[in-house]
Parts: sequence; structure tokens; C-alpha cells
Amino acid sequence: MKTLERKEANKLWDKWWGEMRREWFKVEVLQDYYGEDSGPSLDSWLQGRKDESVKLMAKLGSNEWTKSCRQKIQDGAKLIRLHLVEKPYSPYIEWEIEIYKRKNIPLGGEQVYLVDKKDLSGHEIPSGDMMIFDDKRVVINTYDNNGLMTHETFYDETDDTSSFLKLKKELFKLAQPLE
Repeated sequence: MKTLERKEANKLWDKWWGEMRREWFKVEVLQDYYGEDSGPSLDSWLQGRKDESVKLMAKLGSNEWTKSCRQKIQDGAKLIRLHLVEKPYSPYIEWEIEIYKRKNIPLGGEQVYLVDKKDLSGHEIPSGDMMIFDDKRVVINTYDNNGLMTHETFYDETDDTSSFLKLKKELFKLAQPLE
């Protein structure tokens, strides 16, 4: 296990993404990632101008992330994203669901699921996002109070990742597909 600040973490994350062949499984835990996603579309949404926000989403089209996802899928990998959500949805979550529907699913080919946080009693959930690469490597993100990722903790093949794999299995039982 090793924890790296964002700049160094990005390099290792990119390496693991490049080496991933079968499956990328991500669990998103925050209800607001404004620090990561701030921009005209999100700002318009938060100001109540949802039609304008959706138009801005459409203008962005495919990006490096969605292109990379499509390549992974063409190479035979599955890309699965679960977001743990609280109801009623926060304005940020409403916006992100639109992003999933307009970008992640149709352009990136991701399978996106929602899990209601009220169904998680008895499960120990990381405080930041969790990503599992090919069921053998795990990354846990840490965020500041504004939803900006500050560092990541990496667990490789030499680390015991069984608790993360068990959590993945349990969360997937609760997951509802976003269509």
C-alpha cells in the first residue's frame, strides 16, 4: 500500500488504467464533486438554468475520458460505475445523473448504477471513491471539503484487497442500473 499526492498518483493511476484488461469497477461516495467538476455546465445547473446546462453538456461531446473508455471496451474490458446516493438527490447528483445519461453511458460505454445510501447499514464504506482494476489492484481517493481529489492510496497485488472485493460484491447486490 502506498499513498501518493495527486500529481504522482495520476501517473500510477494512468499506468494501472493502461494495464487493466478485464474490468474497472468504481464506487463514488460523495454527493458533491464540485472541486473536480466545476465549470459552465455545472454552474448553470446549480443556478437553475438546466436547459442551458444540458446544451453545454452536448457541446462538449466526446472527450479524452470517453475515448479512452471506448478503447477499453473495444479491447474487451467492462467499465462499471456505482454512485452511492442520498435521497432526495442533491443538485449536484441530479446534474451528474444527466452527465451519466448523456456522456458516460452513450459515449463512454460505461455501465452506471446507483445505490441508495440508506441500504448500506452494516457495510464499511471508504470515505473516498474506490476503484478496482481487474479484481487485483485497488485505489482509494481522498477528497478535500470542496470535492477536489487531493491524494490516492494504492493497493497492488502484494496487498490484501479481499475486504474491497467483498465490498464490491455486496454493493453490486444493491445496485440499480441507470438507464
